[in-house]
Amino acid sequence: MDADRPARSERSSGIPVWLDVGLELPWLRPRPYFVDRRREAELTATVARMGFKVIEADVRADPETVEEDLLVELTRLLEFNELGAGSWAAFEDRLWDLLCEHDKPGVAVIIRGLDGLVGVDLYRLVRCVHKLVSMTEGVGLADAAASRQVEYFFVGEWGAS
Repeated sequence: MDADRPARSERSSGIPVWLDVGLELPWLRPRPYFVDRRREAELTATVARMGFKVIEADVRADPETVEEDLLVELTRLLEFNELGAGSWAAFEDRLWDLLCEHDKPGVAVIIRGLDGLVGVDLYRLVRCVHKLVSMTEGVGLADAAASRQVEYFFVGEWGAS
């Protein structure tokens, strides 16, 4: 299975349809999805129209606390149990529950603020993006029951690339 292009399934099979955001947003590069701030409104409207539940998170780009701040904010917005909020281990445990909710729409998580780490602490930026994306893919690949689609979009001033 190519994690960048999951197989499209039919609803009649009991497996949820995987929505290809790249078809609707042809300018979007492959994962991880970095989105220029000027395209945020288009992104939000498109994923909502596609049927995703849209979650919008704002994170302070303080290198000392960004990981904990991000995880606490996502825990709150995704309505996870707050026990251990702020740790990657607790987030991964709750993520499995989210991915196993088959009767609910996919989730588009729009994260703003991490671009503040560019030029300040690139390691923390890469770590946050990598851990979120790889952890979500890993949980989904580890258990066939964890098939709910969750996509992360990192919105900011990413430069002219």
